[in-house]
Amino acid sequence: MTTSTAVEAQFRMSDRTEYEAALQRLREASQAYYGDGDSALDDASYDRLRLAVLAWEGENPTEVSAESPTGLVADGAAPAGDVAHTTRLLSLDNVFDAEGLVAWGASVQRRLGRAPEGGFTVEPKIDGAAVAARYRAGRLVQIITRGDGSHGEDVSHVIGQIDGLPERLAGAATVEVRGEVAFTQEQFETANEVRTAHGAQVFANPRNGAAGTLRAKDRPYRLRMTFWAYGVVELDGESFLPAGCTHAEALAAVAAAGVRTTADSPAGLRVVADLAEAQQRVYEIAGMRAELPVGIDGVVVKLDDTAEQQSAGFGTRFPYWAIAVKLPAVERQTVLQDVVWEVGRTGVLAPTAILAPVEIDGSTVTRATLLL
Repeated sequence: MTTSTAVEAQFRMSDRTEYEAALQRLREASQAYYGDGDSALDDASYDRLRLAVLAWEGENPTEVSAESPTGLVADGAAPAGDVAHTTRLLSLDNVFDAEGLVAWGASVQRRLGRAPEGGFTVEPKIDGAAVAARYRAGRLVQIITRGDGSHGEDVSHVIGQIDGLPERLAGAATVEVRGEVAFTQEQFETANEVRTAHGAQVFANPRNGAAGTLRAKDRPYRLRMTFWAYGVVELDGESFLPAGCTHAEALAAVAAAGVRTTADSPAGLRVVADLAEAQQRVYEIAGMRAELPVGIDGVVVKLDDTAEQQSAGFGTRFPYWAIAVKLPAVERQTVLQDVVWEVGRTGVLAPTAILAPVEIDGSTVTRATLLL
């Protein structure tokens, strides 16, 4: 029996024609999000569209398009670049409620052949752009975007303008740290003031601004951003981590070297014994969301024991030992002023709502794409 969440049911497609149209909209939204960082769909709408596509593909496996991006890292839309990652830099699978988290836990137990024994970590999912930062002999020498998970773009020109990612570590370690680069709300406001002073258009929101700033090389100004590490990979065959350390201990070692981690955010990183405790922590982090200095779009739950992580394994797009619990979209009321029907590049009609300006999660929203 196939089950669907309420979100999936709300946008369920009835036939192949609707599926193909939704697939094209997903591709266009992904290209905009990972290309210039300015997607017409907000995160919640994108998630709903993607879930609808996945639900249809699950119910119609023999009719899945060979060009569907749903099995690819970043939906196959992120610029890959030509720098090979040390190990694959994957994205995370999502769930949207407590039932989804329980279902993920059951899948982990099936993969391990037993219940996890090492506990779970719970940390905020920073709403930024994923990068890998390489240190050699304690000096930051390269920053690489996630790209397609195997190769990314070299954006080392931003070295020196990211708080939490020092140009030199406390010691002479050789290591690669992985995490999110984002604007804090204060940095975002300053960035838009700087852009206005230079006659540039203000950023639509912090996430898009950070993604664009990472890739920009020809601006006459530099904008401060912030880094939060969520993982670490040993580099060039040199040891950095204590033998047999857990995920929490690995991030503690990164922090001791001088790099900011998700544990250093107000939401912090907590080790819990089971998924019931993890879900309670998800609720707590959701409750403090509005007061956090940086945007988050979810909470990440991981197996803490690295041996159990390896046993659970990896898929083509995401690790099986971690899950992102997406938080509900921030909602505000405004006035619908008009609906404009626009034709996409492929001829697909897309209705766009024209709204009275309303601020949502650091962004001033005046338009919204409507899903049919």
